[in-house]
Amino acid sequence: MQPSNRDQRDKAQRFGVFAGAVVAGFGLVAIGLVRLQVADHERYLQLSKENHVRPEILRAPRGTIFDRNGQVLADSAPSFSIVFRPFPAESVGRDPSPDPEWVARVSRLIEQDPAEVRRLVQSANTSGQTAVLKRNVPFPIWSAVEESKDELPGVDVQREPLRHYAYGNLAAHLLGYAGEINEIEVDSLSSQGYRAGDLIGRTGVERKFEDILRGQDGAEYVVVNAAGKRVATFKEGERREPVSGHDLVMTLDLKVQKALEQAMAGVERGAAVAMDPRDGGILGLVSRPVYDPNEFSMGLSWDRWRELSNGGTNPLLNRAIQGVYPPGSTFKVVTMLAALRAGIASPSTRLQPCSGRYNFGGRWFGCWKHAGHGSLNFVEALEHSCDVYFYQIGLRLELPRLEETARALGLGDRTGIDLPQEKKGLIPSPAWYDKHWGAGRWRKGLLLNLAIGQGEILITPLQLAMLLSEAAMEGQPVRPHVIKQVRGVPEYHWQRPGRARLAASPTTWSALHEALEGVVTGGTATLARVPGLRIAGKTGTAQNPHGKDHALFACYAPAENPQIALAFVIENSGHGGSIAAPMAAQVLSTLFLPDSLRPAAARPPAVADTAAGARGD
Repeated sequence: MQPSNRDQRDKAQRFGVFAGAVVAGFGLVAIGLVRLQVADHERYLQLSKENHVRPEILRAPRGTIFDRNGQVLADSAPSFSIVFRPFPAESVGRDPSPDPEWVARVSRLIEQDPAEVRRLVQSANTSGQTAVLKRNVPFPIWSAVEESKDELPGVDVQREPLRHYAYGNLAAHLLGYAGEINEIEVDSLSSQGYRAGDLIGRTGVERKFEDILRGQDGAEYVVVNAAGKRVATFKEGERREPVSGHDLVMTLDLKVQKALEQAMAGVERGAAVAMDPRDGGILGLVSRPVYDPNEFSMGLSWDRWRELSNGGTNPLLNRAIQGVYPPGSTFKVVTMLAALRAGIASPSTRLQPCSGRYNFGGRWFGCWKHAGHGSLNFVEALEHSCDVYFYQIGLRLELPRLEETARALGLGDRTGIDLPQEKKGLIPSPAWYDKHWGAGRWRKGLLLNLAIGQGEILITPLQLAMLLSEAAMEGQPVRPHVIKQVRGVPEYHWQRPGRARLAASPTTWSALHEALEGVVTGGTATLARVPGLRIAGKTGTAQNPHGKDHALFACYAPAENPQIALAFVIENSGHGGSIAAPMAAQVLSTLFLPDSLRPAAARPPAVADTAAGARGD
């Protein structure tokens, strides 16, 4: 029986619908292929590269730091670090939470805390950036990792420069240290090219000159499989070689620094500064207690970090520029200059003789020498540091003139040294007392304390060295600085201070120099004497409400042609003349005397204070 026309029409219609659907389907496929291969070609090519071609950072060494004579103080040494490279973004192995067994095995292999490994791996998987699990590992560890890489996906050995400080803790507070950047800093500094695992300057020169010392990282592109394992170098990718940071030449003199370190070896807390009074260049700087900056390059444990940062001794504090202290009798240099400039006294002026105490407003103010100094002129009063004489000068001088001379010498403000986190200190003014005590509620009697460097006055050891430098150069302002040259940056130069020269007559300067030399030859600092060397200086003993007095001494030498100024502040140790002055003698003997003429090293502070305590302020 032949099919009817109706059946044939139905069959034809069904075939037409099917054929149309097939054509439409192929059309959609064709359109999709065109879109993938033409319209979205670049997008998917880039995604393909991101998934399978990984950039590996070639870290740049930081610039080398030299002393003024070309001795290397800090450089970058080759080292091996254990790193974790996250899997490609589309890989199923990219798990934010690493396998506990994997973490345990890696931790044992590299001798690292499992919690820290887990944290670093989680951060790397989230950010997509390589994480440094442990720096500067010894050969047995990195060779074991190399052998186990196939069984520990993501773990790799990376060669990178390690910051190295050639003399350990020598000049640690001056050089500072570089530590690994943290996650918060990566987020805020990523636009400047910082990545996880980078070192960044934290303190000292390393921090202040971070932009100059830091180099430019290079990169190469490698092909990785789905497990993130490197299988080949990507030939089409351009390899960029790392560029080292600029080298720095410091004003520091290694010989001076070593002499300062040796003199301060027995000090628990304190600071010492050596400065060239002719231009303000820092020749040496010591702060106690000290730390080894190499620890930070290799990575600190949390326990060690807490020990350094939270301990009562605070070894990370640079006491030379961040410690503020009452200057004690070293401030009498300022008081004498202010009085002579104001004309309220001359070098030969004699005031009420010192009987060991002075009465003002019904209250007795003592002198450090309880038996009294008798009748003295101004030069003799500074030589023997007579408090009673300076009480009377302070009352005549009054606060505005004392403040003006102190500020003209750079006190009460930052010196402008090219180091971070410098403190200002304090030179109080009438307005300061009005603000803190109430208008008209402070009395003239406070001038007795201010005139001898007590009361509210605070200075840093660096400011004390600057004060004696400017006294040596007869009021010529200096700006302390630690960098002499930036290699490759010829336009770099340290700025001279904006202060004007302190105006004073030749008679004033002559009297001050005579008095400061007399302090050493027959006054309160005879323990600072060095055979054949003329030294001018001033002792100080600053009262400390929290314990034993602080000992201070500052000087310059040779007195007839100053080449170095020294300042010592030794916390909780006793008298400046018996504790700090011998340290200066030890340093100057090392620098100016031949070996055969050098005296024995200074005695420990406790012994020196007992033996020479009668020498007073």
